[in-house]
Amino acid sequence: MLSSKNIQRYFFVCLMIFNGSSNAAPFESCPSKAFLMQQTTAQLYGVNLVTGNYDLLADDLGTSDKINAVGFNFHDNYIYGWGYEWGTLVRIGSDFQATPIELLNNPEVNFYVGDVALNENSYYFYKKGASYGLYKVSLEEETSDYLKVIKVISGNALSLTIYDLAFHPNNSFAYTVDNNGQLYQINVTNGDLVNLGNIGETGTFGAVYFDVGGNFYISRNTDGKVFIIDVADSSPSASFFAYGPIASQNDGARCAIAPVIDESIAATIDYGDAPDSYGTTLFSNGARHGVSNIYLGNTITTEHNANVYPNTDEDDGILFITPLLAGSASLIQVQVTGAGYLNIWGDWDRDGEFSLEEKLISDRYIDNNSETIMVNTSASALNGYTWVRARFTSIADIVASGGAPDGEVEDYRVLVTNSGNSQIQDTPYYIAFEDSWPEEGDYDMNDVVMLQNSSILLTDAFEIKQIEFQGELKALGADYHNGFAIQLDNILPSNVNVNLVHFEINGVIQEVSAIEEGTNYLVIKITDDLQNHIQLTESCKYYKTVKGCTNSSLMTYSVTVPFITPITQGEFPQAPYNPFIFAQDSTYHGDLFFHPGRGLEIHLKNKIPTSKADVSKFGVADDATQASSDYYYQTSSGLPWALAINPGSIEEWKHPSERVDLLQAYPDFQIFVESNGNKETSWFSQSNAISSKLY
Repeated sequence: MLSSKNIQRYFFVCLMIFNGSSNAAPFESCPSKAFLMQQTTAQLYGVNLVTGNYDLLADDLGTSDKINAVGFNFHDNYIYGWGYEWGTLVRIGSDFQATPIELLNNPEVNFYVGDVALNENSYYFYKKGASYGLYKVSLEEETSDYLKVIKVISGNALSLTIYDLAFHPNNSFAYTVDNNGQLYQINVTNGDLVNLGNIGETGTFGAVYFDVGGNFYISRNTDGKVFIIDVADSSPSASFFAYGPIASQNDGARCAIAPVIDESIAATIDYGDAPDSYGTTLFSNGARHGVSNIYLGNTITTEHNANVYPNTDEDDGILFITPLLAGSASLIQVQVTGAGYLNIWGDWDRDGEFSLEEKLISDRYIDNNSETIMVNTSASALNGYTWVRARFTSIADIVASGGAPDGEVEDYRVLVTNSGNSQIQDTPYYIAFEDSWPEEGDYDMNDVVMLQNSSILLTDAFEIKQIEFQGELKALGADYHNGFAIQLDNILPSNVNVNLVHFEINGVIQEVSAIEEGTNYLVIKITDDLQNHIQLTESCKYYKTVKGCTNSSLMTYSVTVPFITPITQGEFPQAPYNPFIFAQDSTYHGDLFFHPGRGLEIHLKNKIPTSKADVSKFGVADDATQASSDYYYQTSSGLPWALAINPGSIEEWKHPSERVDLLQAYPDFQIFVESNGNKETSWFSQSNAISSKLY
């Protein structure tokens, strides 16, 4: 005979079925957002785990009480949970209305820990206590135990102080974290428990989730912080991931086979663009913000994931009015839209990270205004280019990485100098090479095209204490494998402070030294093979030399070389210095030499080779080098195999298309060479070119 409570429940279920609520449609897909159930009268929120941003999905779920122990069922795309009003399992569809489900062997008590398994269509729920334990109920209509509650293990054998659990997407285990920070793996078929270790965080973790990659997310009720855990790690620990919502009553559900970012919908997240060592991409738990009406400057960009340097955004929130001087005050202008807190970090030791000790500004409140702020750069800041990160959000006391629900992050590449020093920026040069030396080859001068900038740091006595090179590969039309380097003629490598050399490619700090060993003069070697830094395809075997063959690849470099003893300007070589390409070891470089190796160098006209060059190759084929007369790397008619072009006011120099002779693309170059550089000095101008022959 049914009890009065069961009769009441049965009547309500029948009423819901009569009204059609039990037939509510499921969710259309497996969503990337997480679901969060809060409040004593249940309300459902959608949470973007990437930023912690959340929005109210439903404030009326058809109940006047709590719904807890929720889980998303990817088998039918419904949410299941425990409805306190009815004391039974409920199902929630796309109409966000809870439908109670009659269970056989109902334990007659409310639950706040539960989830739906992935390897089977079953709901598991747990309650601590000797009279309770871990339960299972099948949601598969075809099974004999459909909607029948089965106790897996008693509360005596499985005693945990936990507030939620979630199923891993790639195994049948459930995972949870107790209030002391112990991470557990539960075998739900028999209740076996494995303690995986302490994650380093304590509290009430009322909402826990997985994503398709097996990343485990836990949300702490008291401060809303979301942490990420690698449960496969031998010593798993919780790393801060995002600032989520705060609540005293919290329960989470998520489709564990979905990625945390759905790239099929428009991007709604802002990222920085510093090199990824600073925490920029989502993979590195980079700084990111949900897009809102709070941001730096006048505009904000959105991405599904970060585009790291050199693919930078057009940031407009911070203006550096005066130079950043180590140990001195500088002025910056900050413009914000909306109200929030500004935090700024600088990488003063240039180790590729932002530390707590490297803050310029902490929690400065600005309300829809433009302010000029005085900042102090660390006295220990190293000379050269580094990165500054600014974050503006409604949340105070944020760190340099991780997600925030609103605001914006902007990253800036800036120059830091020591007090008493001055920086001189050299004119940029396009350096173009024909790599068929000592033969003229097709003479298209696009086998390697590099845009090179340099700057020198002077002491107060006007001696050079440091040089920095920055470059970008503009074209790679070579069949051969070429390395690229720069020699500083007459400068001894023993005068370099090798411990302070800073070397980046595409914004990533390089572990190998940029200073080549075994040379008489200082050689800064950027790479042994430029092709290693460019992604080519079968249909596009060259980089930016064939029309209609574009490539999103980009290769940039930056190297800072400080000297132990400053060098007088009279002893120092002049820009564009002595850049050169060389053959990679054990690779084909033409029929003349086959595998010439590092000894094959190609320099600018009349620039000396390095001490590693194979001088026996001089005078072969079209080369007319006469070292005794300082006549290097040119033909008998004076044609060079490398060019250094100072474009002046021209925005860029355009190189010839693939297999187009430079003399056909720029006819005046012949006159320039024959006049020993005295006539047609603007031969490289586009107005003097045959535009159809340029890339």
